[in-house]
Amino acid sequence: MVKYSDKFARSPRRNQIERVGRRRDLPRIRQVRRRPTRVVLQPVYKRFGGGDIVESADTDVITAAMWSNQDGVMASGEFHTSSVQSSSAGEYYLDVYRESATTNADREVQFSIAYGHNMGSGSQQPQYATVGFSPSKAIYSQYANLLLAPGDSNFSLTNRSASLSSDLEQIHIVNIQRNRFKEKVDPANWELHISGAYQDTNVPSADDERKIKLIDDSSVSDGSITEGGKVYKIVSGTIANGPAGTTPYTEYGLFYPDNGVLVLDSVGINGRVGLPINSQSFNYCADPVSVHNQNPTFFFDALSRAGHFAARNKETVHASHYFIRINNNEYNFSNNPTFTSGSQGTFTHPTFFKDPKVYITTVGLYNDNNELLAVAKLSKPLLKTYNREALIRVKLEY
Repeated sequence: MVKYSDKFARSPRRNQIERVGRRRDLPRIRQVRRRPTRVVLQPVYKRFGGGDIVESADTDVITAAMWSNQDGVMASGEFHTSSVQSSSAGEYYLDVYRESATTNADREVQFSIAYGHNMGSGSQQPQYATVGFSPSKAIYSQYANLLLAPGDSNFSLTNRSASLSSDLEQIHIVNIQRNRFKEKVDPANWELHISGAYQDTNVPSADDERKIKLIDDSSVSDGSITEGGKVYKIVSGTIANGPAGTTPYTEYGLFYPDNGVLVLDSVGINGRVGLPINSQSFNYCADPVSVHNQNPTFFFDALSRAGHFAARNKETVHASHYFIRINNNEYNFSNNPTFTSGSQGTFTHPTFFKDPKVYITTVGLYNDNNELLAVAKLSKPLLKTYNREALIRVKLEY
């Protein structure tokens, strides 16, 4: 301005005209300065580039307590059933809870128990049902279809108690609730006690009277692969000491860790501790179901008396790493309604003009249909401006 004045000589009238012109221009200049500052639209989605997704070669094996409240043992006094369920579906199976209904109305099922007979004995045939199609027959057939190879209709053991054939005519089932064992029941990390009707002469301790302790043989055997996945034999023993006795171990059932199922040899366990079994055949009659379908209840009583079921679940966790790269000119604005004001979309805070600021708190991962698949939360808000870039790594475990 000073330089401009020195270069040109101005008459008083010329100076007056310039002053008038400047005054006329002033409202227009002010109007330009007051023009609403509109927010620039930013893309909502950004596709990952090459090398942004890395599949981890390492896996983590995680084992955790099986039962509710993150406990690994269901102890004496923690075995409960439902009186409502016992009068309906109870003729097929019983759900076992860790708490009573009076203690916790929202209690959760821990596992279920059932009795099966390959000929349908030991339970009452429903009214109008075809002869032989009783609850015990349905249970045996259901688990045979689930766990055995096509065409194989009988469970069998290689080394049962003396004088018993290999086929299991009668079975007791322990089926752990699916959401509890996750990927599988951890082999060599469960132990179930069953208390029968007379003393186990092979265990002299008074604390083990009428009781058998069962585990799987995975600590001494690789098991085998079947239609039901991996399978191990159930033998007498403890988690701490492994199988009891000497080889070949007497087998008391089959353990399917991938399905969370124990198939127990009813007759073999009965011969060891006196497990009550009603194996008579009952056609339909007017008697209450509880009179003839008592085997699930008998089995529950044997478990409740023993009062010990320790178990842990196991899962293999895979991980993928997603590297989210945010350039300096990306994601500097917000869709939050408080970010702007008015119909013209002016910044709520005038200081955001040419220098907007946002804080990143959440990252969403979407598929090609823009469907949300996963959400990652940052431990603390991350400041983002035109002067800052961001690199966020999301670790997705599955």
